Amino acid sequence: MNLRRPWAKLADCMWLPRLVDKARLHLTESLSEDFKPFFGHALATDGAFLKHFELPLEDCVATTRIHGIDDDAIARWFLDQPGVTPVSIATWNAAAFDLGKPGHAMDRSFRWARRRYYSGAGADESINSVFSGIAWDEGYLDEMPAP
Repeated sequence: MNLRRPWAKLADCMWLPRLVDKARLHLTESLSEDFKPFFGHALATDGAFLKHFELPLEDCVATTRIHGIDDDAIARWFLDQPGVTPVSIATWNAAAFDLGKPGHAMDRSFRWARRRYYSGAGADESINSVFSGIAWDEGYLDEMPAP
């Protein structure tokens, strides 16, 4: 299973589909070794997402276990959570393409990841955020939409 793009949406929310994909892989013990240490980690994108929406990782995993591949049911669960509102979704989506950029959330984490995981990108200035780093690493940087 390939993870969905960071900007893919479920319940009109970026990153949720990717987190759900990771939870599904986690539940089948198929999550890549590269992702295991960062799944739900507070300093990773999962953690920023969970914190923003005031969601415990355990609840996301349990919901994924219950609903399996039913994205519509997971979307309904997500939208029913107290920290999830149209405003919180819009705020997250508006900030998502800036995650990791200087002066934005995850700046320090992305600088670390840039050195550790994306060093092959060299001086490519288009690799300047979490989303562009993932897109470069997974081979679809040319598909990344403009924010």
